[in-house]
Amino acid sequence: MSHARPLLSTVAAVALSTPLKLRFRPTLPSSSSPSLLSATTSVFTHTATTKYLSSLRYASTLSHSPIPSPLTPKQRRRFPLKLTIPLAALVTGTALYSTSDSFRHKALAVRRVLLAAEAVVVTGYDYKYSLGYGNRDLDMNDLEDEKERKARRSRLHQRSAERVMRMMRENGGIYIKLGQHLASLKYLLPVEWTRTMEPLQDKCCPSSIESIQALFLSDMGHPLSEIFSSFDLTPIGVASLAQVHKAILKETGEEVAVKIQHPALGEFSEIDMVTISQLASFIAYAFPDFEFFWLSEEIQDNLPKELDFRFEARNSARTAANFDRARSQGDPSSVKVPGVIWAQKRVLVMEFMNGSRIDNVEYLKENNILVSEVSKEMARTFSQMIYKDGFLHCDPHPGNVMIRPTPTGSPSHRNFEIILLDHGLYRELSAEFRLDYARLWTAVIASDEEAIKRHALSLGGVDAYELFACILTGRDWDVIQDAKLTKQVRNKEETSKISQGAGNWLVEIADILARVPRDLLLLFKTNDLLRALDEDIGADDGAQMRTFAVMGQYCAQIIFEAEKREAKNSIVSATTTAAKTTMVVSTWTRGLGAWCKAYCKFLYKTLSLDVFIWWIDLGQSNSLLYRFLSKFERFLIA
Repeated sequence: MSHARPLLSTVAAVALSTPLKLRFRPTLPSSSSPSLLSATTSVFTHTATTKYLSSLRYASTLSHSPIPSPLTPKQRRRFPLKLTIPLAALVTGTALYSTSDSFRHKALAVRRVLLAAEAVVVTGYDYKYSLGYGNRDLDMNDLEDEKERKARRSRLHQRSAERVMRMMRENGGIYIKLGQHLASLKYLLPVEWTRTMEPLQDKCCPSSIESIQALFLSDMGHPLSEIFSSFDLTPIGVASLAQVHKAILKETGEEVAVKIQHPALGEFSEIDMVTISQLASFIAYAFPDFEFFWLSEEIQDNLPKELDFRFEARNSARTAANFDRARSQGDPSSVKVPGVIWAQKRVLVMEFMNGSRIDNVEYLKENNILVSEVSKEMARTFSQMIYKDGFLHCDPHPGNVMIRPTPTGSPSHRNFEIILLDHGLYRELSAEFRLDYARLWTAVIASDEEAIKRHALSLGGVDAYELFACILTGRDWDVIQDAKLTKQVRNKEETSKISQGAGNWLVEIADILARVPRDLLLLFKTNDLLRALDEDIGADDGAQMRTFAVMGQYCAQIIFEAEKREAKNSIVSATTTAAKTTMVVSTWTRGLGAWCKAYCKFLYKTLSLDVFIWWIDLGQSNSLLYRFLSKFERFLIA
């Protein structure tokens, strides 16, 4: 019955809109009514009938049209035929919806398109009207009116976000994924939008177990009972594209996690992607200053890979190998990637791991896991992926990162392991891009405005380097300009200023995002998710500064490696082409000098940042040594 509701409502609307030419036939009261009530009713009916006939006579004298005559028996027999067409449509549509999969698919697809179109078009009209004609009663130069304008704008953002979020929840699937992406755009969207979309990152509706069993049978050729000796019917995790069940393999007895794609995704993913693309075109037409084509392009480029779990299996194996190699080279890591047992396009079976979401603060306290250490390890993990490996997990929200105490035999150097899940969305970064990105971050941390301007243009293709740096760091330009990224914590006042600025600079931010490379877009998203994670776990005040310091160390290393290669190449090139010994010696001397300069610069940066991180950790512990050194520092300054 629930399936038929959209169709019934549609056909009922058609039936109600069918014009019916009703004829009124006055009925005179019976004179044989014995009771007082009947007599009173008769008098009332007779009076009303007399007034009705008088009004008809008066109308006839004005229009020269005869009084409508009572319905004849033939007309009474014909009257029900006027409902035949809508009733037939209702019955036929309900029958087709209940029996024909093709008809039901098309009906639901049309409904999804209409829901999305309605939400976007109504929201667009609301913005057009409310920001323009709706503020006609406010004076631009009046302070009180300006406060009212801001309040109206906030209410507009809130109701628009709620309207779009309701549509996304109703449609599910790809729309949930889109909502999760919007929730991460804190550098672009007003806070009302990102806050409203945040529940979509956690609260996804599971698919029915019947549909899961049917998908498994269709894809694997065997029912669940033939592959697993135990299969928990209640999912242990539900995401926008899939859900995960705990099971035991019948053949080996191994406890596994079975990730199964939502069956409805394959049915509607193509039409949903086309719909999102067309709605992005509508937004660009209605609001020429806002280009969101990049958002629909990102979904169209990445979603097909995310819907094929074989890509995820390959990404998972490559990431695990990268961290194993880093450990063998002396770089400790606490990262654990679940091993994949086998994978099909819509079914993925991997090793099961106990643990909790990384933002479960109570779990961290119960297992004596320090929040500061978790924050530092997350910074090292993703700096390793960005700068050294060039293979980046682009969706590190808390639902995709677990944590657990270090098990026996673990290579983790901490008392915990960080478990990375959901390896569907990755980005491969070229060596040239990583070097430019490292130089940009080095300039931002050092507050080198000229270098920021130069690298923002070369890497992002934008002139508005101040706004670009704010999007990159999530910090206010005054903080960046005064070189306080590693000295000053982002407080509530700065956060409020950034949120307000996102609304005021919306057009300029949208223009930047439309220009920058797609790799940089995903890095913006990753940076913002990691900052939000620090806030979710209640990291100490030094967490933000510590993150920038750790990132600065990795930037210094990749820049040193590049300068070392340049020095080596110049020496080799000069040695093979130079004809005279003096030229060879001169080239060797310059090359060695460049190498020594690069190494000294690298050593100074890494050691100074090591000392800085040590000082932050010491400050958070509030030890006796820290209090003594702080007093000594104040004495020297005085």
